[in-house]
Amino acid sequence: MKKSGKYFIVAFLLIAILFNCKKKGKNNIEACNGDTRRDVKVCIDALTSQLDTHAVFTTITSLGELSVPDVNSETGRLDLEKKIYTVKCKIDKASKERDGDIHIRLVEGDNYLIAESANPECDYATGSIYVAAYKKVRDFLTIKDLDVLEGKEIYITGVAFVDIDHGYKRKQAKNNIELHPILDIHF
Repeated sequence: MKKSGKYFIVAFLLIAILFNCKKKGKNNIEACNGDTRRDVKVCIDALTSQLDTHAVFTTITSLGELSVPDVNSETGRLDLEKKIYTVKCKIDKASKERDGDIHIRLVEGDNYLIAESANPECDYATGSIYVAAYKKVRDFLTIKDLDVLEGKEIYITGVAFVDIDHGYKRKQAKNNIELHPILDIHF
């Protein structure tokens, strides 16, 4: 292959990669709040009205021990996802994700739990009855440098959500349960 042909292939691949990256997160409204079980994640599905709004105080360990079925991208809201929980815990790590959510890894001893603040600016989230709570949580998180939160003890209230098994090892609940979306957060 001629040298100019190789440059053409490399240029084509770079353009394809850059084009694909543009489709991530805030550059693509379809990516906002992720697209896996999005309606359940941001409480815009038909069963959101059945949520038990009385938050149950629990622990990360207890949530991680719940019996949870496997889910896929087509799974609707499960009965256990109609519950809201509050945990007192430490923040292990907090970061903004490509889909605009803020991802918070919570820790209690050797147990982890993921909690996510839904991006209230995404079209999908603005349709939720909880959008005011999303904005309040986001305001709390964005007035602080996320790194400053690491190691802090905090109370987080959120809707139970079973994430799909992403097939790779990460610090999370063994049963893939999360609190997504976060409805309240405070020290």
